[in-house]
Amino acid sequence: MRKVKGFLMAESIVALIIAAVAVSCMYLTVAESQENGREIELKTDRAYAYHVLQESNLNQVTVHDRIYEKAGHNYVYDRDAKQEFAVED
Repeated sequence: MRKVKGFLMAESIVALIIAAVAVSCMYLTVAESQENGREIELKTDRAYAYHVLQESNLNQVTVHDRIYEKAGHNYVYDRDAKQEFAVED
C-alpha cells in the first residue's frame, strides 16, 4: 500500500509541475502578444500622425491622447515620450 501511495504522490507532483509550466507559458504568450500589439499600435499611430502632418501642414496633431509634431523628413516627435521616431514611407 505504501508503494501505491508514494507513486500517487509522485504522479501528483509531476502533474502539478506540468500544470505550472503550462500556465506560465500561456501567461508569457498572452503578455508578449499584448506588448507586441501596443508596439504595433504606436508605430501605426506615428505613421498616421506623420501623414496627417505632411498632408495638412499642421504644427501638431493628437492621435490616441499623444501629441505628435513633425521633426523633419520621415521623422515625428512624440511630446509625451519626448523622443523623435523615424517613420517609414
